[in-house]
Amino acid sequence: MVNADTVVLYDDEVPVASVRVCRLELGSNYTSPAMDTFPTEVLALLNGRPNDAFHGRAIEVTRLVRSPEAENNQGLVFLLYRIAGYIALCHHTQIFLACVRSNHAPFYKRLGYSNASEPRPYPGLTCQMQLMASDRQRYDQVRTKVPMIDPMTDATKNLEAFYKGGEVRLFLSR
Repeated sequence: MVNADTVVLYDDEVPVASVRVCRLELGSNYTSPAMDTFPTEVLALLNGRPNDAFHGRAIEVTRLVRSPEAENNQGLVFLLYRIAGYIALCHHTQIFLACVRSNHAPFYKRLGYSNASEPRPYPGLTCQMQLMASDRQRYDQVRTKVPMIDPMTDATKNLEAFYKGGEVRLFLSR
């Protein structure tokens, strides 16, 4: 999709983790798994706060995976969220969305998300998923408290090469 970026993290030359970030914007025909599954809730979130400078813009973090060899490496999750945060900041995002399993909700709550729906069937999965959301203000509060996800931390340096298709070296902390 033209509104989606897929981020792949490598350890040396071996892919170890990936995430897809879908951008949504009121008035566009952009879609995402959250928009397809929770259209009423997503539109309500996009229409909220009409006087906000970032009104009507969202990202959805989806398809977060780690290779079997890296399944216990939580640091990779934080690095993926750092890149997703960079995409969000570049696109002046107001709302952050994620469709999650109920047992993953506590992790997302620690990242500033709150429940935006009840669990429901999700296309292609046998488990139910719920929509979780965070707003830009909450994201800014969390990223300053959790430097591992802050795209503006010293450990990130410059991510401009990311959008040019170049290599970007990331570190959890510095």
